[in-house]
Amino acid sequence: MTSFRISAALILLAVAAVPAAAQSGVQRANWALAERFSSENVSRVISTPNVEANWILETDSLWYSWSDANGRRFHLVVPQGPRRQPLFDHQRMAELLSSETGAPIVAQDLPIEDLEFEEGARRITFEARDIRFAFDLADQTLVRLGDAEEEEEEEEPREWRRFSPDSTAWIYAEEHNLYLVTVRDGMQLPAVQLTTDGVEDYSFGSRDPDDDRGNSGEGGGNRSGDGDRAQPEPDSIARRVAPSLTWSDDNQAFFVTRGDSRGIDVDLWVIDVLAEPRPELRTYNKTLPGDPVAYRELFVYRLGDASLTELPQVHRWKDQTLTEIHWGASSDRLRLIRRDRPWQNLDFIEVDLNNGAVRTLISESMSGARLEGGSGFGNMYQPRYLAKGGDFLWWSERTGWGHLYLHSHNGDLKHAVTSGAWRAETVEAIDSTRRVIWITGLGREPGESPYSEHIYRTPVDRPQLTLLNPGDYARDASLSPSRRFILDNYSRIDVPWVSVLRDGNGRVALELEAMDISRLEALGWRPPEPFVVKAADGVTDIHGNMWKPFDFDPGRRYPIIASVYPGPQSEGVSSGFSANAAQQRLAQLGFIVVQIGNRGGSPKRSANYRNYGFQNLRDYGLADKKVGIEQLAARFPFIDISRVGIFGHSGGGFMTGAAMLVPPFNDFFTVGVASNGNHDNNVYSDYWAEQNHGLTYKCVAIDEEADSTRNGNDSDGRAAAADDDDDGVPPDVAERRRIPGDGYCAPDERVDWEIDVPTNADVAENLKGRLMVAFSDQDNNVHPANSVRLVHALISANKRFDMLLLPGQAHGFGPLNSYFQRRRDEFFAEHLLGDDSSRTEAVDIQ
Repeated sequence: MTSFRISAALILLAVAAVPAAAQSGVQRANWALAERFSSENVSRVISTPNVEANWILETDSLWYSWSDANGRRFHLVVPQGPRRQPLFDHQRMAELLSSETGAPIVAQDLPIEDLEFEEGARRITFEARDIRFAFDLADQTLVRLGDAEEEEEEEEPREWRRFSPDSTAWIYAEEHNLYLVTVRDGMQLPAVQLTTDGVEDYSFGSRDPDDDRGNSGEGGGNRSGDGDRAQPEPDSIARRVAPSLTWSDDNQAFFVTRGDSRGIDVDLWVIDVLAEPRPELRTYNKTLPGDPVAYRELFVYRLGDASLTELPQVHRWKDQTLTEIHWGASSDRLRLIRRDRPWQNLDFIEVDLNNGAVRTLISESMSGARLEGGSGFGNMYQPRYLAKGGDFLWWSERTGWGHLYLHSHNGDLKHAVTSGAWRAETVEAIDSTRRVIWITGLGREPGESPYSEHIYRTPVDRPQLTLLNPGDYARDASLSPSRRFILDNYSRIDVPWVSVLRDGNGRVALELEAMDISRLEALGWRPPEPFVVKAADGVTDIHGNMWKPFDFDPGRRYPIIASVYPGPQSEGVSSGFSANAAQQRLAQLGFIVVQIGNRGGSPKRSANYRNYGFQNLRDYGLADKKVGIEQLAARFPFIDISRVGIFGHSGGGFMTGAAMLVPPFNDFFTVGVASNGNHDNNVYSDYWAEQNHGLTYKCVAIDEEADSTRNGNDSDGRAAAADDDDDGVPPDVAERRRIPGDGYCAPDERVDWEIDVPTNADVAENLKGRLMVAFSDQDNNVHPANSVRLVHALISANKRFDMLLLPGQAHGFGPLNSYFQRRRDEFFAEHLLGDDSSRTEAVDIQ
């Protein structure tokens, strides 16, 4: 009996000695492999990816630097020939720099930065070891110019004038108002004050001389050729700034805009809890969806007039935006684009300054969707003139695809320059004499990815496109100044970068470089794999990329994690080659990591694709993610569809939160990490929600008595300031600005904007899986309230979740990002692999 008890005890001890992972079948995260292929380690064994286009002055020659296993070299490319040669004798340069700096420098690692060509390309200047040098390329001599730090300290005097093209007149702003100075017979006349009503929040420009940042604005104008630039700034002009305005070519007029934000409070705050000795409140401006916005005035001044002339007739819609303001064929004509606030209508108009008449040249509208804002929400709608006063090119999605159209100067349509089921993206260059253009296009070539870019050349009068850089690749291409050559850098997610110089017909004139990844491959590195699946409609192609562990075992079942960004200004799916993508390291722990697109995720396809998520900003992309992953699991037996993770930052954090909370996706995605997500788009930027979810309105009858107390900028009563002081718009000004019906309603009605974007907090009670909410408290892009509101809702719903606060950091987490990534990776390892060893083991991944 005693013997049996001893044997049993030994058996129990033996079982206890077996690692927990072996007992449960838990898969251990491979931290060692992940560290081997960290971004820092990968960067040590790869070369420069591609050639940067440093065109030399206005010539077709270029220079570039290249680093690989043989060191760093500087090259000169001369298209005539063509030939590539060293920019200089590297050994001689090393000897000269060693002599000048007193430090040992080798030819393979020249510390040259900020290189520039000067004097007709006969010499270069650069910085090395904090010293500025000039090098004569002909006689190979080096001259020391001075310490780089001293040059930085010798800043040019602040320019406070906007000069006419011939410098015979200039404008400046002081204490919010405009002043004009003219020169007659070589004599500078006294300044003339053009405006008197400028105040804070209704200003042409102002400056506190104790504030080095100033408020100088932007815009056109030329610098003077006089010799006072190196003199100290007199106290008499310390408060003057250069306003944002543009002169006409004939020197006779300028236009200028002014915003009126009096009575509008769009302040937001974050608290710097790490500030010493006391936490500090940091204030910044942030317009939220539906907030009142500044009224934008447009003025013209013509020399000889007593004052500016306002152009209120350009206003068609309440809260509209004025863009692309420019002079027409003469200083008697002003052209601009007015766009309504919901981004559904715009006009390209011309104002006759002699009689004030407004003529609409082109109108665009989009029903049940928004007009294209461009990647990054730029402006796709802008006229590109073949010559001043002549025909212009206009981009439009009027057929459902982005294309270019040729219009006469008066706006009449001549014909389409591009057409078909593909997208003309940008006009790269125009040859006005030959009436030839170069454009970038996507999706035109059969069998290629819709995201593969190409440069095309075509005459505008009889369009016939010539493809200049063939191949199914992502690209970073640049036309030479004469457009006779193209520096073409191309790659794919699974093909390293190659750089070539092409001639004007697209033929390869010179092979320049190819990215060397041989040392990386020797370590066992493998590229990600691109794939195509169908969207939830069963028709639309969705593109994606897959990363596998480099110790991949086809007989093993792996959890799958989706790295997401919903768009719509970016697909969130990489096209070009990257040897150290963020998804790669996570995959090495023992996951299949994928990027996968979704309808509504990119502006670079059709208008239908781009606008798919309109008025459904919270979860429009999740159905395509889910069915895409299901197709991958059916295609590849090594994917374990029962263990699905998801993560993303910013918009990707918002999408991750929705995936974990919105049925039926909360049953499919079991683990999520949402970082700095805009979980409540009602407290995110106005442009994001209003463009992509949709700003609607209702027409409200005007109550004359009540309306007489309304602020001219107010659309919903939130900015109520009716008195005639500096804090609000005077009633007579507000009435003068009122558009009958606000451009949308009956003349006796006004618009009330309405927007209510569904939030992740609304569905917090639906959480089933494991969710980590990570955010930073200094984020002035996606305010911390977005995450805090979700956290509050989860607590109120009695849900268990993880929260990670990154104190003192802005939107990107800054130096704490590596800590966040470690915590994210541990979270997936614990809840998808069942491996929580990192909680008890000291695993050094640095």
